[in-house]
Formats: sequence, C-alpha cells, structure tokens
Amino acid sequence: MLASQIPKRRDGRKKFKETRHPVYRGVRRKNPQKWVCEIREPNKKSRIWLGTFPTAEMAARAYDVAVIALRGRSGCLNFADSMWKLPIPTSTTAKDIQRTATEAAKAFRPAKLD
Repeated sequence: MLASQIPKRRDGRKKFKETRHPVYRGVRRKNPQKWVCEIREPNKKSRIWLGTFPTAEMAARAYDVAVIALRGRSGCLNFADSMWKLPIPTSTTAKDIQRTATEAAKAFRPAKLD
C-alpha cells in the first residue's frame, strides 16, 4: 500500500504553521534546510526517532525502513520500490531500526549534497 493512495488528514493545529510534509508520511520540517523523521511504535505511545536529514526524500526512505520492520507488508509506504530496495533491520528494537534507517537514507543521498 502506498501513502499516495491514502490522502493524509489535515493537521488540526490552527495557531502554528504546518510543518508536516504534504505527501510523505512520518516526515516533517525542522527548519528550512532540515527534515526529521519519526514513527510511532505499534500498540505503544512511544515513538522511534529515525533522524534528521537534508531532504524530505531521505527522511521518507528512513520512514519506509521502519514501517517494513514494524508493520511488515501491511504497512503504508512512501515509495513503491521500498519493499525490495531497502534493507530490513535484523530485529525490531529501536536501535536496529534507527541504524538501518540511517544507512538506507544515506544510500539515497543526492549527489549535489556531497
């Protein structure tokens, strides 16, 4: 299932500026140059911090790694090719998911940022 097939709900905040990405799930703007990514653990209130990235696409790839690890095939992905292009963490612990998500995002780093 792709995130583009299911439209995102509008944010309920009226007082503050919207920081979420309009297309990618789990991605929001930290400042004009940075994008951050986190995911909520299933059946818990806690979140797994996936990192800060220079592009929204890198943050979306990191989110896809975490979705595959936590929700498997039933998860809602940002990219159609994520299921076979991205590495899968060895376990579902937060540290393994964070490490694998960071590695996957670095693989999709644009050449102009290097």
